[in-house]
Amino acid sequence: MFRRLFLHPHRRLAFPRPPTATAAANARFLTTSLPTICPACSAPLPTPLPACPKCAHISPLPDDTSYYTLFRLPSPSPDNPAFNLDTKILKQYFLNAQRICHPDNWSVKGDKAQSIAASQSSMLNKAYTTLLSPLKRAEYLLSLQGITMAETDKLDHQDQEFILEILDAREELEEATTEAEVEDIRARNQERIDATIRALQDAFEKRDWVRAKSECVRLRYWNGIESASKGEVDH
Repeated sequence: MFRRLFLHPHRRLAFPRPPTATAAANARFLTTSLPTICPACSAPLPTPLPACPKCAHISPLPDDTSYYTLFRLPSPSPDNPAFNLDTKILKQYFLNAQRICHPDNWSVKGDKAQSIAASQSSMLNKAYTTLLSPLKRAEYLLSLQGITMAETDKLDHQDQEFILEILDAREELEEATTEAEVEDIRARNQERIDATIRALQDAFEKRDWVRAKSECVRLRYWNGIESASKGEVDH
């Protein structure tokens, strides 16, 4: 098992510095509010986007718009960790908003309007994919606390038990020869993913940013096992 690890340098496990107290002290929350009434015709806006289908007025989104605000979800605050959310509601709001700001719908309104619509659509897509994924959502929430997640962030060197779990899971995948074996590995790995997501929720509720970042790293590894398992049946 360990021999295989060194035969594949891209699988080596590096050990990062933990997030500092200074980063957590620089906490900030995006509270930008968006208009609910069209500034041009005073009609109620159907979505949080500053885009009015009634009079075809559209304006750019502020750069610091919260992803949560875009979907009328409760924004992160000292009293609301905002990690748990209803993905069905998220999808519903996304589809409604995307219909409003789709660039094709604004092509007859001129290049400027279509460009603004394209920008809104791009931000909406990014916000949706971020909030839909528990890992990306957690990383986004940490970024609001001044804590960034890098691709090079790896496991803490003291977490030897977890490191061995990852190595064992990868070894199982390498040795799996049937779809049934892979499905069994995936099922057990999904249990680990679910447990890590619950741990993330607990960390955010307790405003324990150091632990939340650590759980993000763990989730990244379990997600990696899930991704690897999808290509392990055909050898």
